[in-house]
Amino acid sequence: MKHEHLEEAGGLSFGAFFARWMRFRREDMLAMLSFPVGFWLLLLAVVLIAGAVEGTADPEALGIPVALALVGGVFAGFIVGVGSAGVCFTLAICWGQPRRYGVAALWLSGILYGALNLLLAAVLQGAVRLFAPGSLDLLGRLPLVLWLALLIGPTAASVVVKAVLRRFGPKAGGWLYLVFMIFCIGIPNLDNVRGMDLRPALFAVLAVGLVAAGAVGSRWLLRTPVGND
Repeated sequence: MKHEHLEEAGGLSFGAFFARWMRFRREDMLAMLSFPVGFWLLLLAVVLIAGAVEGTADPEALGIPVALALVGGVFAGFIVGVGSAGVCFTLAICWGQPRRYGVAALWLSGILYGALNLLLAAVLQGAVRLFAPGSLDLLGRLPLVLWLALLIGPTAASVVVKAVLRRFGPKAGGWLYLVFMIFCIGIPNLDNVRGMDLRPALFAVLAVGLVAAGAVGSRWLLRTPVGND
């Protein structure tokens, strides 16, 4: 069935191309959205069981699974996005479409998923607050710039990773992993540096950096020869 799309996709407008792209990726999209829901249910069950074993009910803890499910959804979007930036981008070229169509479709579909992931987290948070008013509202504490980072982050990161791997080869993956680990280790240590909380500034830098890195990655995808992913 998917090979039929390869034969019929030439000469499409971007709107028609993007609609076909989304039909091609709908299973990935459903899988990515199912993951945070399943992850949330698992974490919620763990919290409820822990409370039952300890004999104490802590309504605040019910808000934690929502935040972790949001993060899980971001990682799911990133992991699937790396594959889409490779396989689906290559297919877009095989369909006879300009490379810019493939890059634009990657960004639009990724941002759409990011928005749905945030909306899903907000719905889950609302449901938890409805049945447990005393639960932590961790999402409400997030600064606006971090919401922006969560919206574009999975797409920007996946585009950057795939572009770097294509341009510099598999060995560049080690450097990308090192940067990721430095980032993960560094954030918790920025809450009190000389009495200042540097995390808001870091989140702003993160959002701007994701946009800039995504722009560079997109440019590399437009220019780097396409191989077998």
